[in-house]
Amino acid sequence: MTLFEKHIYNNYLIATRTSKNLPFKLRKNFDKLDDKNFVLIKKIASFLRRFPHIKTEEFFKAPYVVYSDQDYFPLEYFTTLKATKAYTLFQNKKLSMDPDSDEQLNNIKQSLVYIFNFCQKNQINPKNYINHKTNNQFSFLIHLKEHKVNVFSLLGFENFEKNLKLVESDVAKFIVGDDLFNNISVFRTKLYSSKKAVKLVELGIKKIINKFA
Repeated sequence: MTLFEKHIYNNYLIATRTSKNLPFKLRKNFDKLDDKNFVLIKKIASFLRRFPHIKTEEFFKAPYVVYSDQDYFPLEYFTTLKATKAYTLFQNKKLSMDPDSDEQLNNIKQSLVYIFNFCQKNQINPKNYINHKTNNQFSFLIHLKEHKVNVFSLLGFENFEKNLKLVESDVAKFIVGDDLFNNISVFRTKLYSSKKAVKLVELGIKKIINKFA
């Protein structure tokens, strides 16, 4: 097994155990992994390689959050479209979380790190990130669709809402979904009413810009 495949299996174990508030122990020896699980891990690894924007940890965590009335999802489940749907629903569910929640704050940090790395890789001044386009589409829209950035971090950029309005509403809704597109003002209110998130976004963007100064 590759390191990535071992990582996948251990994330599956973590999600299974932590969903029940149980301790977990990472598997180190895979020599005795049964053939059935070996094949399933190979299938999941192939899927995740084709869709690298899907976060492995959240892929396995998603159904336990979305379908909280169920206490176990076998490995086979994660080779089906149901798992993909659960991941999408989980990402939508995260939008409703309080900006000051630990998970949302962590998501904002990951989003800012991604923006920094994207600007560095593409030699973009972070001030212009919100104006950058990939194949004639605003890059931030693509990043939102792939859950690489979140709406709270983008609201910290001056021209975010202005540029969003430049995109045909049907196109924008298709890319990021109706719930996000139709509730930008709600997210803005949540952010500026927060105590921690608004400061994190402001200071984070300043830090990114200063690193390019």
